[in-house]
Amino acid sequence: MRSDSSRSHDDSPPTSRVVAVVELLAARGTALSAAEIAQSLDLSRSTVGAILSTLDRHGWVRRQSDLTYQLGPGLARVGLLAPAVFAEGEAIGEEVERLATRVGCGAALTAPSGDDVIFVTTVGGPGLIPAGIENGTRIPLLPPAGATLIAHAPATTQNSWLDRGDPERRTEFRDVLATIRTTGYCAWSLRPGALTALRVLSDVVDLLSGRPAGDELRGRVLSLLGDITGSAHTEDDLNSPASLSLGYLSAPVLAADGRALFEVQIGPLRTEVTAAARRRYIDELLATARRIERIAAEARAATGSLRQRA
Repeated sequence: MRSDSSRSHDDSPPTSRVVAVVELLAARGTALSAAEIAQSLDLSRSTVGAILSTLDRHGWVRRQSDLTYQLGPGLARVGLLAPAVFAEGEAIGEEVERLATRVGCGAALTAPSGDDVIFVTTVGGPGLIPAGIENGTRIPLLPPAGATLIAHAPATTQNSWLDRGDPERRTEFRDVLATIRTTGYCAWSLRPGALTALRVLSDVVDLLSGRPAGDELRGRVLSLLGDITGSAHTEDDLNSPASLSLGYLSAPVLAADGRALFEVQIGPLRTEVTAAARRRYIDELLATARRIERIAAEARAATGSLRQRA
């Protein structure tokens, strides 16, 4: 299966040229002139000159008095920070895996990325993760997708998100955002026929994976995943002794300033969930979100220390 993050590196030739210049300097281990770099990479002098000027400005290369270039301290700083960032991602991924095991269904960690939601970590299991959804997959940030992320965003971002949704459900989604800020999570019911629709969407997305001509259609199909959920359950619903349908639950991972860094999700996709089972889902979800918050905070403290050393 193929995600947006696994496309050919030729998708961005300018980026590839920058990477090629950095890798050449690293491989040679000696300072090189712009002409030598251009000749080695079969690039124009003007292109290489522009790349080197930008890299020099950011400290990724250093211009010598003889007009040659070598790797600079800015790149070393990135290398110093990378292990801490990798360790953070690995620890967070393990938390999502443990959550999926404890609740017995699929789990995922998503993050906002412009007008999209990007899947950072996906753990398969019954529910939530259909074929075609993998790390790096993007879906449009349209209501109800990303509700727990948007609930903690500035008012202008919330309004923009609401504007992109169904006008007839605007009031409903606005109330959902308010409930999330109060409870710290959101739980969605299942639409009638949702499980059948999910299986069909999964088959279509899987069929389109790896077919360049189908990328746009695949994205449109993935955007329909949000239509599988019904309405968000109210606090009264969730506190009642009655069994309820439960499609997805999500909770935000917050930064110290109150912004939502990630959204943790689980997908029971069950038509009958008892009050006790709902409580267990919610408790496990919220506990995982708090642990990921601590991991993220510790990692940021560590990288801050490394930046000072660098």
